[in-house]
Amino acid sequence: MVLDKRRAHLLSIIQQSHEPIPTKDLVAKMNMSQRTIYYDLDQINSWLRTRHLSPIESKHGKGLFLPHATKSKLMVDQDQSFEGWQYQLSKQEREVLIKAKILLEEQDASMQRFLDLTSMSRGTIAKVIKTIKQEFSEAGLQLYYQKGSGYRLSGPEEVKRTILSDILATIFSHPNWQNVRNEVHRMIQPEANQWSEETDQRCSVRDLLFEAEKELGWTLTDEMVEILSLQILMIIKRIELQKYINVQPAEKQVLQQTEAYQASLLIAKKLENLWEVAFPEDEVCFITMNLLGSKVQHDDFSRYTERERSGLKNVVQQMIADFQLYSCVVFDDKEGLEENLISHIKPTYYRLKYGVQVANDLAPSIQETYQDLFYLTKRVMRHLEFYVGKTIPDEEIAYITLHFGGWLTKEKKQVKTKFRAIIVCENGIGTSNMLRTQLENLIAGLNVITTLSMREYQRKEHQADVIFSTNYIKPKNIPVIHVPAILTNIEKERVIQRMNGLFDSKQTDKDTVDHFMDVIERHATIHHKDELKRELVHLLDQNSPRTKELRKPMLNELLTERTIQFKDQVSNWKEAIEIAAQPLVEQQSIRPHYIQAMIDNVNELGPYIVIAPRIAIPHARPETGVEQLGMSFLRLKEPVYFSEKEKHRAQLIIVLAAIDNQTHLKALAQLSGMLSNEDNVNQLIAANDSKNVIELINQSIEVS
Repeated sequence: MVLDKRRAHLLSIIQQSHEPIPTKDLVAKMNMSQRTIYYDLDQINSWLRTRHLSPIESKHGKGLFLPHATKSKLMVDQDQSFEGWQYQLSKQEREVLIKAKILLEEQDASMQRFLDLTSMSRGTIAKVIKTIKQEFSEAGLQLYYQKGSGYRLSGPEEVKRTILSDILATIFSHPNWQNVRNEVHRMIQPEANQWSEETDQRCSVRDLLFEAEKELGWTLTDEMVEILSLQILMIIKRIELQKYINVQPAEKQVLQQTEAYQASLLIAKKLENLWEVAFPEDEVCFITMNLLGSKVQHDDFSRYTERERSGLKNVVQQMIADFQLYSCVVFDDKEGLEENLISHIKPTYYRLKYGVQVANDLAPSIQETYQDLFYLTKRVMRHLEFYVGKTIPDEEIAYITLHFGGWLTKEKKQVKTKFRAIIVCENGIGTSNMLRTQLENLIAGLNVITTLSMREYQRKEHQADVIFSTNYIKPKNIPVIHVPAILTNIEKERVIQRMNGLFDSKQTDKDTVDHFMDVIERHATIHHKDELKRELVHLLDQNSPRTKELRKPMLNELLTERTIQFKDQVSNWKEAIEIAAQPLVEQQSIRPHYIQAMIDNVNELGPYIVIAPRIAIPHARPETGVEQLGMSFLRLKEPVYFSEKEKHRAQLIIVLAAIDNQTHLKALAQLSGMLSNEDNVNQLIAANDSKNVIELINQSIEVS
């Protein structure tokens, strides 16, 4: 028997898990019924037995797992096991493999080779070839069939290199494409055997990249090192085939002024000595382009040129200012955010300039999990687009979203530190910081003391209570919890369970119980103090005191008939804020002095709250009088002026009372989406009934 793609994928999930997986998690991951999961597990176990391997087992109360011997065998024979499963390639995988074959092994690009490579029918491959031919044609390449020789490709080498870079980025964007990745590696290096990705050449190139890092003062992400090592081996292969790239003289001159060019020259010279391959100047420039566009874990800002530093700093400061304006938050560690954004945006600039692709497997989950943050980040991209001179793709915006999201909780800690943690993450600065934010939000008292790449972690011993890692780490003295870069609800639940298992959950935070006792004593007479305290300890233990997950309400939960008002006119902007905020005072979301704090902000900072013509969003810091999250709406027929300038007049006054930097973001993103449509703004100004406003809000939420 063979396994189809679905069962192969199910087995790979269990195989790659470092802990037993509950069936409900598999149901969620595979999007299948429990009944189908059990049926597939029976089929997988039959397949394992035919290969004399122990089947999947179930651990009571924990979940399903593969015995160590079976897992080890599948890991060693990973390529063979994928082929043994007769893994059914997806349409995208077929296209990637056939494109790679045409570009990297032109002499073997025949129908028979494609049949052997993909195990697909002749008719299916013919359809794929037709699609690829059209794609190549649009890029400026001609794919044609030469009788007796096979498929041939003609056109500029620059275009071929771009497509090859896209192929490398694509295969690294899909962690489950291990068999595709290995096959492409074998095309680049035929001596790479089917049991290992490592070759002496690849190890040598990796070592040279580590040397280049020291020259540049960078630390590349672990993933970037792997992509670049294959990229350089691919360049060597093209040179050996006498397929050279041409760089425009003016661009060549610019590249030669960079430190990255000197590092690329060092790599090229050492490779020439190792393998007797001559690197023309243009090929050194091509390596430079890829180095400049690489994602980094750490960067040395002192080595930036004055032009780079001032230009990027100006862009980043404008982006942060706009993000604070649109999200109604204030970043306490603005300088830290600036540095992190600069270190990300510098390679983003070069990637867009030179068409360099990088793996981006997290982008879809970022957009789905953090829709509000993604929307707000997209609004501030105009500054970067002006600087780069190009539209910023959603994939790049997704990673910038992580930087903003990772800094939203960089406020003074309100919870006493109970656990010191280290994060080991191979995906770079933004991802590490977002993971830090997710974990610190999830686990009360958790303090992430540092984030490291896998290489940095392996260099020395560390002191911490727990390690969270996106890659497999064998636990030594410190317990390890393996996590994905973006935590789903299922993963969050699992992390809490693991933390409760590692650290005795019965030891409830005494400060929390004492705080409750103080509040109760202020408002009631306690007759049995010890009994009450014991019951509070038990209650808090039962309700997982470690978790402090935030719920983000929808806009239609905050703007209701109770918080929507209509008025023809007011005497001045101060009165507009006072009237607009009154519903929040009445429902005890804010204290009266919060109104004065909003007015003081405008007096001190100017009319920054007028975020667009006719729209003002007054707000102040949570500690100036916010009791609970709230939002209120006032429509004025006659505009009120927040300054003498026409652009600072407003008819829609929306007061925001935020309790932190995050909880209000979903509602605010929905509000921004609604107000970005001019027709919606006109309808709101024309409205005289709260039902009309609520109906428009609901329609906007449905559309978004």
